[in-house]
Amino acid sequence: MRVEQGEKDTIARRRINKLLDRGSFMEVGEHVCARLTSFYQPDEVEESDGVVTGYGTIDGHLVYIFSQDRDRMGGTFGEMHGQKIVKLYEQAIKARAPIIGMVDCDGFRIEEGLDGLNKFAELYRVQAQASAVIPQVMVVVGTCGGGMSISASMADFIIVEKENGKLFVNPQSIVENTMGINEFKNDYSDVTLPSNDIPEAVRMLVDVIPASATAAADPIDTQDDLNRPCLEMNTKTGNGRAIVREISDNHFFFETKRGWGHDMVTGFIRINGYPIGVVANNTVKGEKRITAHGCEKAQTLIEICEKFHIPILTVTDTEGFNASEEDEKYLPRAAARMVSTLAFASVPKVNLMTGTIYGSVYSMMNSKGLGADYVFMWEDARANIVNPRSAVDFLFGKYDEKIAKEYEDTHSSAHALARHGYVDKVIRAEDTRKYLAGAFETFADMKYGVRE
Repeated sequence: MRVEQGEKDTIARRRINKLLDRGSFMEVGEHVCARLTSFYQPDEVEESDGVVTGYGTIDGHLVYIFSQDRDRMGGTFGEMHGQKIVKLYEQAIKARAPIIGMVDCDGFRIEEGLDGLNKFAELYRVQAQASAVIPQVMVVVGTCGGGMSISASMADFIIVEKENGKLFVNPQSIVENTMGINEFKNDYSDVTLPSNDIPEAVRMLVDVIPASATAAADPIDTQDDLNRPCLEMNTKTGNGRAIVREISDNHFFFETKRGWGHDMVTGFIRINGYPIGVVANNTVKGEKRITAHGCEKAQTLIEICEKFHIPILTVTDTEGFNASEEDEKYLPRAAARMVSTLAFASVPKVNLMTGTIYGSVYSMMNSKGLGADYVFMWEDARANIVNPRSAVDFLFGKYDEKIAKEYEDTHSSAHALARHGYVDKVIRAEDTRKYLAGAFETFADMKYGVRE
């Protein structure tokens, strides 16, 4: 048997070097080879065993990284291949540094059988351990199916390369043969991007998320005026994405889970240089209705914020629950999980009410009763059990415009909520940024939630 030394210039190494600071990559385990088995006794074996592992820096931040190497054994997952990734995870956990995976795997190495499967179980276990300690980012740059898709989905963030990335449990041929067109198929990645845009997206994530659950978020210098008026903000009602961009320093917004749950916009902005997690209601096809997918998406963002001690901003503007067949089945549980996660979160929580909010969704979306630290409400926003017209119809059996106006002023208006103590301050839409900046600044001495 002859050992074939790995080439330095492979696609896996090029992906790593394109992402990391120039000259910072330190490869480890480059001479590891696959173990021979009864069904695997080639004349020569290849070093690296189909995965490049090591550490380096991104804008000076330490990160651990692995890149599956399609040039070597097809990037297939075997015992030693898996051992390299598991060991890298253990090192990242010990160093309290993020881990990044570049996934391009043709599947399990059949020749190794149970040894590969056992190592995959070890990978799941160490990923679960890491989930409470460090950020995990998976970048799907090629095939990511079967067990590898589960591994990728255990990460905090998933980025899929638009040209070649394929994330699936079963191959499409099996899905088509079994169930035809999958009407419930969703893209659960955070974002799908052209390959040239992926390095910048990963850098943004590493810049925004603390290095570990025991580290404070790093602020960045910003020249954006904290008192900057948000001109024409009142024209953005219902557009959660536009609202959070307008609030943020220099309009920065890293959006997560873009491809699904469109009734919720989630991601990270910066205020006074600090990262803030955002969950914003969003109008879809003229409807302001919460869906199960939207609640699941929001819950994911809230969990990440709680884990890494990032404050949460909610933007509330919704008139109830979506009434599709799928939502009737799954929305109650998804909504309950989101509410429970939000209520449990101990990080600073601020709610901004911007539109018309009717029904129990008001209670769910970071209301004062649910535990919001500060609640701000635009002066033209409204909130109650039902809209004033429906309330008058129910109470008096017919609509009366004068009574409806009185009901709105005393029960639904921003000042009515403020009089009941459910809103801390009624504000003009254009003043939103300065009030939110001031609210989050009150928590500065907490280091934004980091537990000592």
